[in-house]
Amino acid sequence: MTALEEQLTEALKRLSAQYETEQQRHSGQVEALRGRVERQSAENEALRRRVERLSEENDALGRQIERLSEQVTRLTEYCGTSAAARPHGHGWR
Repeated sequence: MTALEEQLTEALKRLSAQYETEQQRHSGQVEALRGRVERQSAENEALRRRVERLSEENDALGRQIERLSEQVTRLTEYCGTSAAARPHGHGWR
């Protein structure tokens, strides 16, 4: 083997080792990113479920407020009607 062939062989070995090192580093980065994507996806799903639950709770509270508002309106109307029917000076205490 000539000196040039030996130099080329050594250079090829170094390049091959560098390639292998870079390949391993990139593989590690890809795996780390996959793990991050999986965690983020799980967190996103949990947040989506929470938003859905809170939206349902908000709707239920809105319906409850509407019912209470209707009850207050009826009670106000009833009190107004009852006050007109009561003799003066005989109110509730």
